[in-house]
Amino acid sequence: MIKFIGNTSSIINWDQVIKELEHQEPEYIGPRHLAGDPVIGIADISKLWEDAGLTTLDKGGTVGWDMFFPGRQFDRSVIDKFADFVQVDPCNAWISRVHPGNVAARHWDANDMEEEYQNMDFVRFSCHVSKPAVGHVLIVEDRCFYKEEQGNTYQWPSRMSWHGVSNCGLVPKYILNFFGPAR
Repeated sequence: MIKFIGNTSSIINWDQVIKELEHQEPEYIGPRHLAGDPVIGIADISKLWEDAGLTTLDKGGTVGWDMFFPGRQFDRSVIDKFADFVQVDPCNAWISRVHPGNVAARHWDANDMEEEYQNMDFVRFSCHVSKPAVGHVLIVEDRCFYKEEQGNTYQWPSRMSWHGVSNCGLVPKYILNFFGPAR
């Protein structure tokens, strides 16, 4: 079950983080992997999207999100403060941005390190970086989050929880994703 941890707005200036990211090029536009890539879980996720008729941005569709990383597109101190707040050492952390009209279709965050991660005990979190806005939706497993307060932080049931983001609003949706071992 997903659990509310608290609000990080008193320790991280999320408006400043967004200001840093607004006019930067993302590290890349997700999804990074699709069917045929040798990553655990990708074939299943890709098949679900294909069966639903979903298409990625690069093929003229609406599935896509920007990826930003600490120490590259935003200051590493953001992750250090967040790690202290949740009492978890960061293994992986990023901020994703979903533009109006786009979605991060239902998936779990399979990645290049999947074989190694499968044997590790991680705690997963998300934090709403954007201010509450009409049309910004995050779904984690069976829980829907809408108009969440900026800085609200949640612990997920699993690093591999199925989730998705939809932006039928008028401004970009930013969310911090974070996982690692508990301290």
